[in-house]
Amino acid sequence: MLQLNEKPVMDVLPFPNGRGFTGASAWWDYMMNKEERQRLDNLMGLALLDESVCDRLINKRDESLLGAFGLSRETQSWLRAVNASSLTELAEAIVGGMQNAAAFERAAS
Repeated sequence: MLQLNEKPVMDVLPFPNGRGFTGASAWWDYMMNKEERQRLDNLMGLALLDESVCDRLINKRDESLLGAFGLSRETQSWLRAVNASSLTELAEAIVGGMQNAAAFERAAS
């Protein structure tokens, strides 16, 4: 049987005086936002499965819970400020916030 020795190649790694390609900041901003969304999705998923996590997220706005998921300070502050009394309301606010952010980014470019 033929075995292929494939190694991933990535040409978007930083170069000494920059990131090596035009539009690098947009790419890295997208990657950071994507990672943050994944962390938020993981938190919401756990809150769906675990009532105590849901309580810590919705009612207590537990900073240690938000920090444990590696969310940025900005996202943590925003989540604590959202007026939501249920996981459904919080999910709606998150989706609305993401759509507003995407619309703002499109308008800015």
